[in-house]
Amino acid sequence: MQTGFRSNRHKKRLMAEINVVPYIDVTLVLLIIFMITAPIVQQAVQVDLPATPTIKDKKQKVGEFEKPFVITVNKDGLYSTSENPNVMLSQKDLAALVGETMARVTLNPNVPVYIQGDQQAAYGKVVNLFVLLKANGVDQVSLMTQPEGKGL
Repeated sequence: MQTGFRSNRHKKRLMAEINVVPYIDVTLVLLIIFMITAPIVQQAVQVDLPATPTIKDKKQKVGEFEKPFVITVNKDGLYSTSENPNVMLSQKDLAALVGETMARVTLNPNVPVYIQGDQQAAYGKVVNLFVLLKANGVDQVSLMTQPEGKGL
């Protein structure tokens, strides 16, 4: 007599293994999707890059830098330049110093300008010079620092 239930003899045993076939199917579908979309993504934007100018002056080679123009602010708040390091300029000579720097940058726009402030110099004097140079069109102006642990 059959009760609708399977008997213990015909019962299948449970498998303790993971069925990996669905994972393989999903992986292959994703691989196909990425293979189709990859060429589409690579055709995003076309850009015409500018060409580099040729060097007409044979003295200046690639990799050579312009000699920087360094303005030093000492601990007393006096200014000096790398061209005339022995001449000290005061706060009233600041306009002339900014004018000289602007003239140098106008003649040679590639010359970098560095401000070297003494550690004991007033912070306001260094920042004031920096802001004055930036406001008057000197774009390549930077502050010089020394890494920690490197004493003079």
